[in-house]
Amino acid sequence: MSGQSIVTLLALVGTKRMDVEALRVRTRLAPLAFENLLSWLQREYLVDVITSLEGDQVKESVALTEKGEGVLVSILESTFELPELR
Repeated sequence: MSGQSIVTLLALVGTKRMDVEALRVRTRLAPLAFENLLSWLQREYLVDVITSLEGDQVKESVALTEKGEGVLVSILESTFELPELR
């Protein structure tokens, strides 16, 4: 898993959902690079992209899945000596 993938998953920790554009800005990736990363994370079932209708506008947000949280915890536990997080 790339460093950008981990950064993206970490950005979602503690939030139920984050707007797609806000997440892209937070990761500091170019739009195309972010789209590719988001597609990969989605294919791996690490995040869900949720589309909703607000008024007459379509909004997309990203949520960390249980699998994504588990993968992130595993990476952190193997990298650092952490107390039990689950």
